[in-house]
Amino acid sequence: MRKIILIAALICCMTLCFNVLAISLPEKAGSQQKEPATPMSFSAQDTIEKTIEQTKAASPASNTKKTALMLRQDSGKNFSEMNFKLFNSVNFFGLAGLGVGEVVRFNAPKTWKLKGVQIVGWSGFNNSTKQIPPDKMFLIEIRDSNGELLYRLNDMQNMYFASTKGPIVHYFDIPALPVNGDFFVTFYDRGSMGLGMEMNNASGNSYFIANGKMIPAGFTDQKTNETQNVNWLIRAMGE
Repeated sequence: MRKIILIAALICCMTLCFNVLAISLPEKAGSQQKEPATPMSFSAQDTIEKTIEQTKAASPASNTKKTALMLRQDSGKNFSEMNFKLFNSVNFFGLAGLGVGEVVRFNAPKTWKLKGVQIVGWSGFNNSTKQIPPDKMFLIEIRDSNGELLYRLNDMQNMYFASTKGPIVHYFDIPALPVNGDFFVTFYDRGSMGLGMEMNNASGNSYFIANGKMIPAGFTDQKTNETQNVNWLIRAMGE
């Protein structure tokens, strides 16, 4: 696989120069070099699909009402049909990645309440030692279009994303939140796990955030100088 690096603007962010090409959110919206790595590949797509389907069956998402609406900003294809990879901010940026979040922007229907967030990811598994990685913290934040914090969850990744078979999907129930217009779901993996991403069919609604500023989530091929934007596999459920 050709070596890819994050677009130059994001590297500027990591060196506290996150002003070039940055999309600013209100100050309230989120904040807190090692050689860049490439996103993690996971080629066993049939395993992904089977594991995801098994998780769905056991997830609270299967108990949601038929009137529930899922908002997604990826292609909506089966995961086995996607160019699927995993992204870990600390693997990519080193310790600077602890302050980088993966953001998806959604637009809520009128008189709609957000009731859950679905995330595709994986803690990882060491085939040699037959062990999963140690527990680490991740963070989920939901903010409205003004940057106001609506919901926050800190927890250990292995409670939800530990698997010996590959990436899984987890549905997080949240208290019903009335939202209007645009809202943002941010996942800070903090090096705890890989977040699923779709490497093509970019919708333009996935971003990186650091120091309260966002830029489109994309990677540049060093050989061709072409930038490929991605979709984070984060979805929202409500009614």
